[in-house]
Amino acid sequence: MAVITARPPNFEAIAAVFPDAGKHGVIFAYGDAIYNPSGIFIPPALLAHEGVHLLRQRDGETAESWWAKYLADAEFRYREELEAHVGEYNAQLAGIDRNQRAKLLMATAHRLIAPLYNYQPPRSLQLAMRDLRQRVQ
Repeated sequence: MAVITARPPNFEAIAAVFPDAGKHGVIFAYGDAIYNPSGIFIPPALLAHEGVHLLRQRDGETAESWWAKYLADAEFRYREELEAHVGEYNAQLAGIDRNQRAKLLMATAHRLIAPLYNYQPPRSLQLAMRDLRQRVQ
């Protein structure tokens, strides 16, 4: 997967839905590339997260149609982010104990419901924890 130091082709549409899209450090999966406008270091867990998005964009549709649904449908967006956050969580499991896993799950749940995703209505931490527990290994 390529990492491109630029905004994705649909950035204007993204920015219209996500007020924080232009902030430093926000990255995007589009087509077959990760767009990294700030040029930040992307840790392996976040690469796994974005890799899930890239795979799902290729799963029977185009990046354009995936993004159209992602931007218009908060429930679709939540389900997609849940899958990506599961991938991110699983990428960090090697060598950590049960207590560290519990802390990682909580931190992942907080990121899943972050304001960046602009869910309407907002999702609760309780919901995110429940959904992640059901999906993680």
